[in-house]
Amino acid sequence: MKKNLLLIIAALSSLAAAAQIKWFNPMDAGFPVIQNQAWVGEERENPYNRFPLRAKENVRKYVWSLSRHSAGECIVFTTNAKEIQVRYVVKGAKAKNHMPATGVSGVDLYTKNRNGVELWAAPSRYSMGDTVKYTFGGGSRSLEFDNNLKHVHAYTLYLPLYNEVMWMEIGVGENDEFRFEQLRADLPVVVYGTSIVHGACASRPGMAWTNILHRRLGRPIVNMGFAGNALFDRSVIELMGEIEAKAYVIDALPNSHMIKPAEVLIDTIVKAVTRLRELRPVTPILLADHLGYPHGSTVKFWKGEETYSNETLQAAYEKLIADGVDEVYIIKYKDYGMSQDATVEGVHPSDYGMVLYADAYEKKLLDILNEPKGECKTTVPIEQSRDFYNWMERHNNIIKEGREAKHFRRVVIGNSIIHHWGGIEGFPVQRGAKVWRKYMKGTFNMGFGADRIENILWRVYHDELDGFTADNIYMMVGTNNIGNASEEEILVGIENLVSAIRVRRPEAKLTLIGIFPRANKETIVKRLNMGIANVARRMGVEFRDPGKNMLLEDGKIDASLFVDGLHPNNEGYSKVVEGFVEK
Repeated sequence: MKKNLLLIIAALSSLAAAAQIKWFNPMDAGFPVIQNQAWVGEERENPYNRFPLRAKENVRKYVWSLSRHSAGECIVFTTNAKEIQVRYVVKGAKAKNHMPATGVSGVDLYTKNRNGVELWAAPSRYSMGDTVKYTFGGGSRSLEFDNNLKHVHAYTLYLPLYNEVMWMEIGVGENDEFRFEQLRADLPVVVYGTSIVHGACASRPGMAWTNILHRRLGRPIVNMGFAGNALFDRSVIELMGEIEAKAYVIDALPNSHMIKPAEVLIDTIVKAVTRLRELRPVTPILLADHLGYPHGSTVKFWKGEETYSNETLQAAYEKLIADGVDEVYIIKYKDYGMSQDATVEGVHPSDYGMVLYADAYEKKLLDILNEPKGECKTTVPIEQSRDFYNWMERHNNIIKEGREAKHFRRVVIGNSIIHHWGGIEGFPVQRGAKVWRKYMKGTFNMGFGADRIENILWRVYHDELDGFTADNIYMMVGTNNIGNASEEEILVGIENLVSAIRVRRPEAKLTLIGIFPRANKETIVKRLNMGIANVARRMGVEFRDPGKNMLLEDGKIDASLFVDGLHPNNEGYSKVVEGFVEK
C-alpha cells in the first residue's frame, strides 16, 4: 500500500511539473517560422521538408527522399525562460554507423548576448526515444547570462541534419515570455552539394559547416545537400535558379567525380553553370574543388580521384570564363586546409574538419560579397539587442520597405537620435516627431536605437541598402561608441562605413553629419567631429555639423533643447533639421 501511495504521489508530482510548461508548435505560429527554407508558402508533403511538393515529379527519387531531411533548417524564437524544452518525432533511424544520433536526429541551440556575441546553449539532458526530448537549462543548470535574462533573447534552434521531423513543440515556463520570430528578409546563400553539405558527419547540427557559415555570415543559408546524389541534375539546377540568392555555391565533386571521362564531366559542369547563369544573370556562383582524401597519400586510387576532380573543375571553370560567363568563382583545394585528422573515415569531415571547411568558405564568400572584416572592433560587423525594441524585426522591415519603395529622395542612417526623431510607439511627441513630420516627410528613417558603428556596418552588409536607389544619404554615427571604443577606432569605423555605403549606393550623394553634443562629453564630441570632417575630406563626401546649434557660448549643451542630455526634444531637432535638408 505504501509503495502504491508513493507511486501515486510521484505521478501527481510529474503531472504538476508538466502543467507548468506551456508548449508552442511552430506550425501554429500564424506565419512561416522555418528559417533557411526556400519556396515559402508553397505546399509541402511535410512542413519541415526542404523541397515543395511540386518538385517530387521532377527530381530523382533519391534526391526527393533526401530532401525530406531538415538539414540546415532552423527555428528562431525569443524568450526569457531559464529552461527551454524541445520535443519532437523523427521518421528515420536515430543514428548512422559513422554519425551519432545527436547529429543525425538531434537539435542544437544557440543564442547571443545583448552585444551580439554568440553563445552556445548545451543541453542539460536529452533522450532519443520514440519522442526525442531535449532540455536546455533548468534547475541548477538554468540559462543565466546578461543579468539573469531580465532581457529577452533570441534563440536559434537548428533542426536534425539527417532525419525528417514529423512534428515539434517548444516548451517554456508558464510565466515566461515566448514568441516565434519571422523569417529573415536578407537574401540567402544557396549551397548545392553532397553529404558533406548535407551535414555528414557533424556531431550535432550546429557543427555542420553550412550552419557554422549561417552564424558567421549572419544571413540565411539554404542547404541543398543530397548525400551521394550531387550530380549536377538539371532538375535541381532549375530549382536553385528559382531562389533569389545573394550567391550560389556548388560543391558537388565528392559525388560527381564518378562522372567519366573528363570531357563528359566538364560538359556537365559547364551546362549546369550556364543554365544557372541564364536563370540568374548577375548572382555570383562559387564552384568548389574536391576537399581531398587525407588517405590519398597511402592509397593511390583516392589520390587519383582527387586529382581528376580538381583538374576537371579547373578546365570547366576556364571554359566558362572563355565563354564569357561572368561572376563565376572557384574555391581551391588548398583553401580548405584539410588535414589528415579532419575527417571521420577519410571522406566526411569531423567537427574539426567542418570548422576548417567553414573557415575557407567564410573567407571566400566575404570577399565575393564585398563584406570585409577589419582589425578593430568598429570594422567587425555585429548584431545587437541592447534596446527595448526588436532589432532584427526592424532590420527585416527596413529591407522590405526599401524594396517596396524602389527610390528615396533622402535616407538618414543613425542610432536612436534618428530612430526616435521619426516618431516611435511609446515615446511622446516632444521627442521630435513634430519636426520630422514638418521638414522630413518622405525621408527613409534608418535609425536603430543603441546602434554603434559596427552594428550599422552589419546592417549595411545585410541588404538594407539594396533594392532601392537614393538621391541623398545622411549618416550620423559614433555617439554610442564613446566609452566603448577609442577615438581612433571610431574614426576608422566611420571611414570604413563610408566605403561600404558608397559601394552599395554609388548614385547617392553621401553627407556625414557630426555627432550631436551630449552632456559632460562636449569636448570629446568636438574632437571627434574634427576627425569626422577630416574623414569626409579624404573620402570626398560632404560634412555638416548642425549639432553646434545646440551649444551655449561656453561650449556646453543647452539643456533646454534635450530630453535627457543626449536625445534632442522638438525644439532641439528644429535647431538641427537644416543639416539634413538639401541645399
